[in-house]
Amino acid sequence: MTATVRGADESQSGTSRRGPRAESGQARAAILSAARRLFVDSEFSAVSLRAIARTAGVDTSLVRYYFGTKQNLYNEAMSVPTGPHHIIARVCAKHGADELGEALIRAFVQAWDGHVGEFTERGSSTLQGVVQAMMTQPYAFEQVTEFYQHSLIDPVVELLEDRYDHEEAELRASIGLARLLGLFCTRYVVGLDAVAQISGDELVAREGPSLQQVLTGPPPTR
Repeated sequence: MTATVRGADESQSGTSRRGPRAESGQARAAILSAARRLFVDSEFSAVSLRAIARTAGVDTSLVRYYFGTKQNLYNEAMSVPTGPHHIIARVCAKHGADELGEALIRAFVQAWDGHVGEFTERGSSTLQGVVQAMMTQPYAFEQVTEFYQHSLIDPVVELLEDRYDHEEAELRASIGLARLLGLFCTRYVVGLDAVAQISGDELVAREGPSLQQVLTGPPPTR
């Protein structure tokens, strides 16, 4: 009988130990959701970890445990789905310069279409919040701006330098990425009907050749 009680106690203890681990993902998601709402609605300096914790329904220490600082939490809460630097790095690792136009656009479509059910014909509220935050709170992004610039442009420049000097390769990469990100801003953030409602395959077919022209086509006549 004693063994039975001990076994029951151990079983209950094991269940209680598994509880926090099972719920940790939910708590973390709640913190990110609360932080995103508060950062979109208020200036970076006006949002405290205590306010985020209160909105998420957790203790402030748990916010610090998962994210450390407010800046770390801000960067993660306001990040875009599958960051562009990850997409570009993967594409550049798998494709040559002559395939980049179609490959980049297709990779963005595959990564962003249907992002956690938030993509609609009117755009993603999460991505709209990111853009709003970047425009109204630029200082909060100072720590990541340089990182993103190098991560977005350098992999493309490295491929293009096989045929162009560095200056030309960087110019082509910069113009190409401005075009690429502008296209996806209108599709996923602004949600312009004509761009948002066509299929990903049609978008690739229409824009792939144009982006390829920017990256490796003949230079414009002067």
